Amino acid sequence: MRAHTVSLMAALALAACSSSGSNDFQRIGALAKAQLAPAEPQAPAPELTRAELDQIPWATIALSFGDGPRSYLVPLADNGGYLTYLDSAGHGLVMFGGAVTGTQAFGKDLEGVLRDPRDPIAHPVPLADWPGRIDRQYQFAVRDNGAYAVTLACVFDRVAAETVEIVELDFDLVRIAETCTNARRQVVNTYWVEAGTGFIWKSVQWLGPDLDQVTIEIIRPYGG
Repeated sequence: MRAHTVSLMAALALAACSSSGSNDFQRIGALAKAQLAPAEPQAPAPELTRAELDQIPWATIALSFGDGPRSYLVPLADNGGYLTYLDSAGHGLVMFGGAVTGTQAFGKDLEGVLRDPRDPIAHPVPLADWPGRIDRQYQFAVRDNGAYAVTLACVFDRVAAETVEIVELDFDLVRIAETCTNARRQVVNTYWVEAGTGFIWKSVQWLGPDLDQVTIEIIRPYGG
């Protein structure tokens, strides 16, 4: 087994053994800090296989920017459905349903998103019941420069049915292009959706004017 995977499994064991009645999210703090540490600091960590990922006993997502490698994250907290994920470098992502609602340690962080209650990205519904348009307000914090918000009107376009591979598993999904605009900008997000449930297995989402889009893949869904 690869050295970085051994480190991951050791962190899992440490996290599990460190519990004295506390909840799972406290127990996996050690995992987040030691996650996927490569054997050689200068060498990029190889991709994990599905068999290796199946050894992680908690919900797991994969996160990547552009053509960069995947990072694998587990949730450290569940705050009323808002799941806080953390990677080994201390970068955090907050998800609600299939939607990114916050970031941590990216520099110009997304602090929150005000959403239409019908927003199918945050509240999964069958694809046939998706609304034609919703509005969102993205709220940002910039260090030493206060806060600001970006309000966008978003429309959905069903592009194509596709088979999507996520770490060795294939899913029959529908690709949705979401175009969000205001007077100053246009943003395109992409979602690969399970038509019958509205569950989003993969997405490419905007994090703000000064950050690259992030690709999120669901390795193991969160069960609550």
